[in-house]
Amino acid sequence: MSKLRFALMPAWALAVLAGCGQGLPVAPASGVVLLDGAPLANVSIMTQPIATNSPNPGPGSFGRTNAEGQFELELVKPAVRGAIIGEHRVMIAPVGEVKTATGDKWPTSFSDGSLRIQVPKEGTKELRVELSRRMSKNK
Repeated sequence: MSKLRFALMPAWALAVLAGCGQGLPVAPASGVVLLDGAPLANVSIMTQPIATNSPNPGPGSFGRTNAEGQFELELVKPAVRGAIIGEHRVMIAPVGEVKTATGDKWPTSFSDGSLRIQVPKEGTKELRVELSRRMSKNK
């Protein structure tokens, strides 16, 4: 019995480490959200990695813009700064009730997952999510 327990220890240790976020391909990821070229403050940004070689690409990330439209992403679980390396779907949503400068409601095209970002393996502080009122007219 003790030989079996000893043999299973490495598998158990790997399972514990995987649950702690070890081994996930994560890189630092931050940037800015712009609406018609101007910083967009007080919105949440949520990302979901897009699977390429596996059915489960890993956890999504989230952040919130400051007054200058800047954000830093953090994994949903485990709580680690950054995002999974690779391409992500992006959803932008207002924090509270927000209307655009023209008085329109929040465009669904900003939060339907059609926006994309790329997180490089070395990480980046230069992510740009550029939104336009023109792109929202069709959706």
